[in-house]
Amino acid sequence: MGFDLSNYETVEQRLVRFWAAYPNGRVYTMMMNYTGDACVFYCELYADKEDKVPVATGYAEEIKSDRGVNATSFVENCETSAIGRAIANCPLQAPASGPRPSRNEMQKVERLGGAPQPTGKTHKPSSAFATPAQLAFIRKLAKRANMDDLQLLELIQRELNSDEAVLELLKSHEASRIIEVLK
Repeated sequence: MGFDLSNYETVEQRLVRFWAAYPNGRVYTMMMNYTGDACVFYCELYADKEDKVPVATGYAEEIKSDRGVNATSFVENCETSAIGRAIANCPLQAPASGPRPSRNEMQKVERLGGAPQPTGKTHKPSSAFATPAQLAFIRKLAKRANMDDLQLLELIQRELNSDEAVLELLKSHEASRIIEVLK
């Protein structure tokens, strides 16, 4: 193992800092995708519960496993990870707070066999996220084409020339491109 888990904050520790900085804040989570064996959560953090615009957002994905926390609680773990990711994107996450990944994220890396190797490719979309309607239409078109989730993912990554591209994180212009390919 190339990292020490004790050097990373837990999401619980990050939440304590969030509530200390934003006592009137709000945490909003939403499940973006659920297949029975995997899920994606989205989190928005608000400095004040009345704010219309979040101070930070975050996504997380978890896959059900045969053992460990994701054998029984992968959905809950995913929601917690999305909150931790949003706090990492929040202005209160300073270098003094420790490494950017949470301990929960690094435990996931450990479960999956070690530190991920950089690919040299970075998926850097340049506009607003795809709308829920675009994502639903992509899923509908893929289903009509008898594509399973893996086949759809491979199509997205091939069309966008990025191994890191995933449906739930597509930008609007990327979703439009995928829709045209699927038509």
